[in-house]
Amino acid sequence: MGHTPDDDGREVFAAIFEDGLDGGDIRLRHGREDDVPALVALVDDEMRRQLLLPEVVDAALTRRMLLHGGVLLVVDAASDEPLGGVRLFLHGDAVEIGYWLGPAARGRGIATRALELVSDTVVADLRPARLEVRTTVGNAPSERVAERAGYRRVGPEPPLEYPGGRIVHTTLYVR
Repeated sequence: MGHTPDDDGREVFAAIFEDGLDGGDIRLRHGREDDVPALVALVDDEMRRQLLLPEVVDAALTRRMLLHGGVLLVVDAASDEPLGGVRLFLHGDAVEIGYWLGPAARGRGIATRALELVSDTVVADLRPARLEVRTTVGNAPSERVAERAGYRRVGPEPPLEYPGGRIVHTTLYVR
């Protein structure tokens, strides 16, 4: 796939998603500076817990995360309002996809459609050895999203230790 071990895929993903993706009532596109306030407003306790976000998610942190690269926003196709996001990472010849939605967008199939759109585009353009989704153990809604998007559960992974000593258990899904 033409990358170095240190390459997290930002430039690759920026190129293949340059024009965004249309998905009926949703659209995936790159974030803009004017999206920051709406994204800050989407963060709730559930998102903080599942994504290991700090207690305070402010405009400065959101801007860094958004502009870091590898992030596509999931927006309402009619209003262009952000609903959530998708983040991609290169791991050797595999591509990992993560996703999140604000509270009002959950439970409507939006994450599944977004994951399907991104997965299909990554396969067509990059032909990775495999696609991966990792969910926090016990995050049943995220597990259902992966399964509905055609991913199969491989099983639990070794625990991950994060700064501050927090241990997180994840389940790997592949396609």
